[in-house]
Amino acid sequence: MQAGFRTPVFESGGRSARGRAGLFGAIRTALGCAAAIFTLVLLARGAMHEAAEPALKGPVRRAALVAPAAVWQPIPKAKPHYAVAVPELRSLPQAHEARRHADGGREDKLVYGIFESEQAYLRLALLRGARDAERPASFFLDLARRAGEAGLAVVRSGRTAPVATKLGPLETAEVALSDSVERSCLAFRLQHNEVGLVAQGWYCPAAAAEARLDPACLIDLVAILPEANDQALQVLFAQAERRRSPACGAMLEATRRAS
Repeated sequence: MQAGFRTPVFESGGRSARGRAGLFGAIRTALGCAAAIFTLVLLARGAMHEAAEPALKGPVRRAALVAPAAVWQPIPKAKPHYAVAVPELRSLPQAHEARRHADGGREDKLVYGIFESEQAYLRLALLRGARDAERPASFFLDLARRAGEAGLAVVRSGRTAPVATKLGPLETAEVALSDSVERSCLAFRLQHNEVGLVAQGWYCPAAAAEARLDPACLIDLVAILPEANDQALQVLFAQAERRRSPACGAMLEATRRAS
């Protein structure tokens, strides 16, 4: 070999190894930084949670639920403002209740007889004052609602027919009502808008009745009592006496003589 001549040494494999080592080091450094940042984030979250936790552990007040006042309120120990002078009803069990509307109106409910019996039965509601805004305008919807309040169902209903009474036209309709028994009855409703009076109910004749009661008498034989202390109604009923039908007037006289 000639002096001064060196055999070339190929170092490409060593340089590649050193490059890979540098790359891996950079990756390790990046991962270490990411881990450190993640750890700091977790520590920060924990500190925030601990700071807020005492407020969560404190007593939590329950929301006060206040029910709205009922539209109708019963009137305890109320005295009736009306009476019905139908002779066949005098000997029957009688019940009365009254309630006051939030707008100031008063409703009296009069019941004569027992629906499940074979005797006559009358249920009459008289509302004086502001009408319930939710009351349906339809005669039959109104009847269904009233029957439901009494625990009855309207099985059948006929067409309405007007009947003249001392207080004005009376809407009437032949209906069948039922609970445990079914009875044929006459449903009726009267609206006197001038004084704000509504009368509604149904009359079921006795099973052995020989003649049907004149529907007009269901209103013509209603009297206002002194307990009402209502001058406008007293004037209305006093003026209406002159318009009572003769047949109903004869029944009233018979009732007065019997008492």
